[in-house]
Amino acid sequence: MNSKHVLSAAVDETLMMHKKSRAVLAFLVMIILLSGAISLGAYRGWSEKKLAVEKSMDSLFEMLTARREIGSNILSVAQRYLPKDHEMMAGLHQDIADLARESSFTQLANANEHFEQHAASLLATLKSLPSVQNNDRDLMYVEQMLPQALEKSARMTEQTEYNQQAMAFNTEMDQLFSGKIAQLLGIKPVEEFTVLEGKK
Repeated sequence: MNSKHVLSAAVDETLMMHKKSRAVLAFLVMIILLSGAISLGAYRGWSEKKLAVEKSMDSLFEMLTARREIGSNILSVAQRYLPKDHEMMAGLHQDIADLARESSFTQLANANEHFEQHAASLLATLKSLPSVQNNDRDLMYVEQMLPQALEKSARMTEQTEYNQQAMAFNTEMDQLFSGKIAQLLGIKPVEEFTVLEGKK
């Protein structure tokens, strides 16, 4: 009789252990499925957000095109007063070419910074020339119209829809838990149109 009780207790204990094992296994499976669902949701969500940011790139390229046109207008005025191989004109020519290249946004931002500096310097040089000062039309160009266009295009380039969305996307991705998961799964921050420190 005692042997039967011992055997029964052993069987009950074994069944209880199996139940606990199954419960633990079920819990682990639930955790894995839940983690997978969260990861998949984060990946899909951030992929769609990134795609939306990248679709706004056209706004940036439109402004860079406008900047190149302003640079060409400055050169058109400069050609009437300076030699074609003048150092400042050559520098601005190169900047315009660099802004048209298929480069990274960081490289384009650096080229844009150089463009701003060279364009402003060339306008200042033209403004100081007596021959320009004696021409009312060109003096108006170099004193008012072209500097204003240059300043406005610089501001609008910095504030393009792409730039705003890119900065917001990267900030949010770094701050949110789902963004950190998305980064672990291969979603990278979008490239911002910013000048590297030390390259200005």
